[in-house]
Amino acid sequence: MPTIMVIDDEEMIRTGIVSIIRRLAPQWRITECKDARSAIRSLGADRPDLMLIDISMPGMDGLEFSHYLKEQYPDILKIVLTGHDKFAYVQNALRAEVMDYLLKPIIREELVGALGKAERLIGERMQTRLRAAEERATRLRHSLVDLLCGLRESEDQLKRILTEEGWQLESTKYSLLVFVRDDDGFDALEEELSQQVETFQSRFKEEEHTFAFFADSRHFFVFSTGLALPLEEMWGWWLNTWSSSSVDRSLSGESLIRGAGASFSALAEMPEVYRNLIHETYRSDNARKKPDARNGADRDRIDQENRLLAALETNDFEALLHSLQDGFNKIKHQTLEHPSMIRLGIFHFLLIMLLPVLNKTESKLSLAMRETVADVLSRLSLPGSKIHLMTFVSEFEYQLRTLVSNLPDNMKQNKVIEIVKDYIGKNYGDKTLRLETLSKIVHMNGNYVSNLFKEVTGENYLVYLTSVRMEQAKRMLRNSTLKTYEVADSAGYSSTKYFCKLFRKLHGMTPSEYRNRSQGLAGSDKTSVEL
Repeated sequence: MPTIMVIDDEEMIRTGIVSIIRRLAPQWRITECKDARSAIRSLGADRPDLMLIDISMPGMDGLEFSHYLKEQYPDILKIVLTGHDKFAYVQNALRAEVMDYLLKPIIREELVGALGKAERLIGERMQTRLRAAEERATRLRHSLVDLLCGLRESEDQLKRILTEEGWQLESTKYSLLVFVRDDDGFDALEEELSQQVETFQSRFKEEEHTFAFFADSRHFFVFSTGLALPLEEMWGWWLNTWSSSSVDRSLSGESLIRGAGASFSALAEMPEVYRNLIHETYRSDNARKKPDARNGADRDRIDQENRLLAALETNDFEALLHSLQDGFNKIKHQTLEHPSMIRLGIFHFLLIMLLPVLNKTESKLSLAMRETVADVLSRLSLPGSKIHLMTFVSEFEYQLRTLVSNLPDNMKQNKVIEIVKDYIGKNYGDKTLRLETLSKIVHMNGNYVSNLFKEVTGENYLVYLTSVRMEQAKRMLRNSTLKTYEVADSAGYSSTKYFCKLFRKLHGMTPSEYRNRSQGLAGSDKTSVEL
């Protein structure tokens, strides 16, 4: 609700103006003063957005008062009232940046129109201030995240921003609190933040400045300055505030939010402080809540864990690599808004997702990977290191491939056969697909590949190729209107006659009979010619 202060030494006129405003513009809060001096004394308490000022007042007149307001309170809008319709008065009022100029006796419609104009200006100013505040907060958040994640050149930029915001950086202590909430994240809590920061500042007088922000949906930071900051009490207050938030009350009984806090003396220490906090947070024994398969995010996480686990248990390196790349692609998508958050995303994926899965299985691949992941994490956490996600993924993949190349021969053999199977699955329709083609794919002798395939899978590669082709042929017969010769061609057979003969031998019926039965058609013609 905007506030208007009506200033006129004639009580009857002042009362009449107030009455008009209350009846025709009730959205305004109204205060009254009889002269400029009393208005000046009331400014601090009333904090008006608009002043309606009579020009003819004893002592400081309305024009003098308007010039005073222009110098001391430039944000306050001004409308002057006068019984004189003279250019000199208007010119003087304009120099005082008066918004409007009304003649006495006041016409109600003119007054209401002037108030409407003032409301629009106040609304526009408020929107401008809000946008400016949001831009400053965004700059500060980005600069803080950059420094948290090791971009040292952002330290000077952060100092400039904090100084512009009025922070005292000399002889002060800093504190950083980190809060993490998995899966659902802090969605829907951001609207409460401004009010909670105000409450926090009134509760802890030791802090001088505080900037609290969400780095992403799962990570919340509180950055404060002050002397002798009560870190444990501050940490406990925020944890209790978030945990008891209205959107979390239905989840009471589980500790969904965790984190850590630390104090330090110089901004240059922030990357190291952050590294230690994030390690402490993610390595905590209570770092994870039990997944709930009914929850969409948990279900995706369980599926991802199961795929990783299956790949590790069967020493299936290619499947493992595929799952890891899926995880990194999700990180890339989540960090588009602020690339510096890639570090948090990778920490979260490796420490919360991958390491627990590695610890669940004792396969040769998982045992070998534990050391690799530990090495990656130690390098990743070095202060000052810059991370480009795709470069990181390539280096990680190279390390894993190097690791696999040093694993026992039986694991290498499994890898070769998986490559052969994958190639057959993608190229079964190639009529020129031969053992020689497969041997070139894996850079091995054809006879060795054939013997190895038999040893690992228990069947001849040609039998496997035939089964893949027949499964694809049955799929086409069930789900398409392709003619039999088109199905044979797509499945990799040059001769329709040979295809039909082989199909009947393996399945006890012709392709047409199979199609009719699969589609529930009665009276199929068993003697029909396959074309």
